Amino acid sequence: MAVIKQSIIDALNYRIEQEEMSSRLYKAMSLYLNKQGYLGAAALWDKYSKEESGHADWAYNYLLKLNVLPDVPSLDSPQSSFKGLPNIIALSYKHEVEILEQLQDFAKLCYDENDFMTLELAQMYLKEQAEEIEKITTLVDMLEAFGDSKEFLRIFDNELKGML
Repeated sequence: MAVIKQSIIDALNYRIEQEEMSSRLYKAMSLYLNKQGYLGAAALWDKYSKEESGHADWAYNYLLKLNVLPDVPSLDSPQSSFKGLPNIIALSYKHEVEILEQLQDFAKLCYDENDFMTLELAQMYLKEQAEEIEKITTLVDMLEAFGDSKEFLRIFDNELKGML
């Protein structure tokens, strides 16, 4: 007898896919930023890429502990062309809000399915997501406060390196 419903397995496999897509998107952003000379931002988005991969591992490991073989998703290539650092920050904010909505749906599914064990994992994802929203909101706020002049972006890039 399975200790986890198929709907929850499907949701966890979706979570794996989405976290791995986030990792790839942030890796593409990091590479773009590096090529554009934003070395501090490139290093920070590379760190974000690795964190997202780790979040996928949470679901992989959870399923394995319940004797369920997780799916290893095939993924489309992420966007690789951007319009500069301010655009990447705006896209990252939009992406994190989308992930928040997905995670809220995941937590609701766990609750509706009376799967309180998996709900604990969903809450762990939500806690992490709150931190990610806070980080990217700070960057959005800084851009809004100081603008996007070349001079500011150069200083900003150095500050981003300090956020590693």
